[in-house]
Amino acid sequence: MKESHHRAILAGVWLGILLLLFRPQLHGMDTVAYYAWLRAAVIRHSLDVSEEFAHFGYGKERGRSPTGYRINEWPVGPALLWSPFFMTAHLIVHLGNALGIPWEPDGYSAPYRIMSALGSALYALIGLELLRMMARRIASPACALGGVLTAWLASPLVFYMSAHPFMAHAVDFFVNAVFLWEWARTNTPTGGARLRLGLIGGLAATVRYQNASLLIWPALEDLARLRRAPREGLSRLAALGIGAGVGFLPQMIVWRVVFGQWVVGNPYGIAGAGSFDGRAPHLLEVLFSTNRGLFLWTPIAAFALLGLIGPLRRACPRWAHFILAQTGAQIYIVGSWSAWSGAAAFGPRLLTGLFAGFALGLTALYEAARARWGMRPVLALSGVAVAWNLILLARYGFGDVPHMGPVPLEDLWLGQLIFPIRALGRLELLIQGLLRQGPFDGGPPGS
Repeated sequence: MKESHHRAILAGVWLGILLLLFRPQLHGMDTVAYYAWLRAAVIRHSLDVSEEFAHFGYGKERGRSPTGYRINEWPVGPALLWSPFFMTAHLIVHLGNALGIPWEPDGYSAPYRIMSALGSALYALIGLELLRMMARRIASPACALGGVLTAWLASPLVFYMSAHPFMAHAVDFFVNAVFLWEWARTNTPTGGARLRLGLIGGLAATVRYQNASLLIWPALEDLARLRRAPREGLSRLAALGIGAGVGFLPQMIVWRVVFGQWVVGNPYGIAGAGSFDGRAPHLLEVLFSTNRGLFLWTPIAAFALLGLIGPLRRACPRWAHFILAQTGAQIYIVGSWSAWSGAAAFGPRLLTGLFAGFALGLTALYEAARARWGMRPVLALSGVAVAWNLILLARYGFGDVPHMGPVPLEDLWLGQLIFPIRALGRLELLIQGLLRQGPFDGGPPGS
């Protein structure tokens, strides 16, 4: 099958998911906070988000900063990445007004929400295609496509790019995929390559602060290079740092205006939204808790790690070591946060960015399985993993599992078998829920 056919399959599945699950709605404090940066900057030319918070009913959720601005501790990166789509919507609204369509050019009307939400979905698709092209370097076309599709459809990404697109997780996946793509392009990068990588890493950190850890691994490579070629190693390290500074500069400017500081160690702590303790991280809970634990909610992640440790480490050790190191760093950072579960969430949402690397681990595992047993085990594992996630997604949407807190293990796992049987008896109700703007509308904050 030609490359264009695989690309078409990826795009076709993406379109099918959007037709079924796309919900361009803002609900929950997190989505409002991300979107508020965008709407306030473009419509009112301000970084005070008081009006936006009040519009969505969160006017009293946050106090004032030392500079008098409404406290918004969420990063600004998602707003930056949504801005081309928001500005396109602004143009569409004005053109519509000229044609007599009564859209309000206020940043809240349907075109703004649809276009910005579509931005999240498109970024996810671009990230998936980049990963598929990377996967082709280590596997057959079928295994590359299968690994990427499974890492997507069997993870929280499918939910956060469609049903909840105003969270940061779809664009988080995108920036992680782009960083991997750029980093893997060459084994001996030039200063220009390091500058680009630093820019991407700095931007990634404005999407989710924890993504700053991406820059550790190329920096360590450059430090190691200093021993053999001091001038080259130093120039690469300097280029990486300059790029990272420029990429992260928008966040620093926002912090300087809103908080009066160029660098804020823990923005969430300012609002009392969580603390970090690296001395006692919740590592086992992040991995195995029934409260959104990685392996219990998203079992395909365990197979991805097997692929990283085994087949990918043999086929491409540099990739495997990078992804494994980044996985460990992210689990440690998330585990060190008092809100490590992500509060209201579909699965381990705080680790969604890791599924960029997990796609390559799955691809390597699938290629090894195909070489030994053929494609049947590959198709079976993918089918089971995707079915598991989609059933869990349906249960989450219809309230069969709670949006927050731990879920008894028997309810979480046995419910996966029971729910489809019960759903057959309520098929008409399920269809009605999907045809209207449910079942994911009006979820709790952060869901």
